[in-house]
Formats: sequence, structure tokens, C-alpha cells
Amino acid sequence: MLNGKTDNQFDRVASLTADYAETQAGYSEWATKYEEDMTNMGYNGPRQIVSLMHDVLGGVMTPSTVRVLDVPAGTGMVGSELQKLGYTNADGLDANADMLKVAESKHVYRRLIETKLGTGELPVEPNTYDAVLLVGAFTQNGTHLPCTCLDDLVQVTKPGGLIIVGTGSETLQSEVGLALVDKLQDLEERALLSIVNKTTRSGYFRDWEGTFFVCKVT
Repeated sequence: MLNGKTDNQFDRVASLTADYAETQAGYSEWATKYEEDMTNMGYNGPRQIVSLMHDVLGGVMTPSTVRVLDVPAGTGMVGSELQKLGYTNADGLDANADMLKVAESKHVYRRLIETKLGTGELPVEPNTYDAVLLVGAFTQNGTHLPCTCLDDLVQVTKPGGLIIVGTGSETLQSEVGLALVDKLQDLEERALLSIVNKTTRSGYFRDWEGTFFVCKVT
């Protein structure tokens, strides 16, 4: 069971330390209520990241032909936003089977991939996706994804394709946020991607602003 006396599941999960098994148990417990709770708390990150992708690709590619990977897919909030704009060629990746069961019931992904990122063993062929979207993937408590997973995600993105990373602006001041920026800069210095835009959006979650990095794979 989760520890703590906060009054909602988000705060309980957010208070966990970086323990993988405990975090996964927390999300499994939360899966059926996750989307309702996050929507009620004003989580707009999924809509915002899809909108940013559409701004870049919508005028140059037919949405239904764009291969998209959503990481971590969770219950499919990003997938639902993609479908609204005609992006029906999307896959969802997450480590939590219970969250993916909810996503599966929504029929917004072509393929669901249950795997843990950061192991160097991503079950996807290289150069598969036109866009990889990560929103809420990097958290201050470090319990979601390791920043090193971006090395694997670059490999599955087509040359010229996009990797868009969205996170709460306050997270960028944390140890995890600083590591994220360092990793993006490392990938840029190694000529694996270029950061073509860094932008902020109000109303990302609760009263938090969101920061989005739009990157092009080279």
C-alpha cells in the first residue's frame, strides 16, 4: 500500500521515493481513476504536447500517416488527444500493465508496448517513428523514466523526426530536471538531435507552467 496521509492519489504517488516496484504498485492501484483525477486537477499536458506536434507536422504530413510513439502512455490521455486531430497511427509504451489495460479499452493506439525504458532493450525497430512524445515522463521524485531512456528513443525516431519532451517548469529546477537538460544537451553535442524550440505553456497542471523541448533527430 502507499504511504502518506495526503488526500489524493497524485500526492501519494508524488511523495514516493525512487523505488520502481513501489511506484508501479501505486500506479496499478490508481489506474482506473487516474484519468478522472488528473483531469479534475487540471492536467493539460497531453493536449498541449499534441498541439505542439501538430503545429510542426500538421502542415507537412497527413495526420493519419504520422507514426507516433507516446511514452509513457499510461491510460491513453495523449492517445485520445492524438485521435481528435486525426493521428490514428500511434503506439503507446508503458511499464505498467494495469494502466495499459485502460488505454487498450480506448482504442487510440495501433500497438501497446509493455516494457521498462532505460534498459537499452527497446522492442522497437530503429527509425520507426516520425514523432516521439514524452509528457509527464520526468518527475521531481525520479520515479518515472530515467533520462538515459532518451538514448534509446533517439534510435527509434526517424532522421528528421521529432522528440518532444514536456514537464512542469518547477521540475527543471530539481535534480531530475537538471539531468534532463544535461541529457538533451549531451545528445545535441553528439549530433544525435538538435533542440529547435523551447517553449512554455500556462495551465500545464494545477497552477504550474509547463516547459516543452521540441527536438529534431539528425
